[in-house]
Amino acid sequence: MGNISRNQVNEVALEMMYSFLIMQDLGLTINFEESLSSFLETPFKEIDDYLKLLLVKALKNENEIVEIITPHLKNWTFKRLNYVVQAILILSVANYKYIKDNEKAVVINIAVKLAKKYCDYKDYKFINGILDNILQDD
Repeated sequence: MGNISRNQVNEVALEMMYSFLIMQDLGLTINFEESLSSFLETPFKEIDDYLKLLLVKALKNENEIVEIITPHLKNWTFKRLNYVVQAILILSVANYKYIKDNEKAVVINIAVKLAKKYCDYKDYKFINGILDNILQDD
């Protein structure tokens, strides 16, 4: 996989989380190592450690993360959001609360960049608002 930028890692994480969400909804079992290796066409041991950590934290804490997000969705349920928005929110909360590698502004900035690239027009504003309410600097 070589050296890839943090932006590229975030994009791959989004693509993988998106596919994991679809697999879950279809009732398929996720083979984490195989899925990641196959997607990146790279042996698992050569895949960026941060990418693996972010995805593991997101998947292991997914139910708790959805519970954190849900009260901030006024008149919406989490499952009604499109998969890309779900993936961005899950990864952002996982990054902030479980990896604790970035401050609030950086996590939101990453999410907004991903939303502008992969989501419908104005979804980035929705994501920005939700994350601004959820992520609290300690």
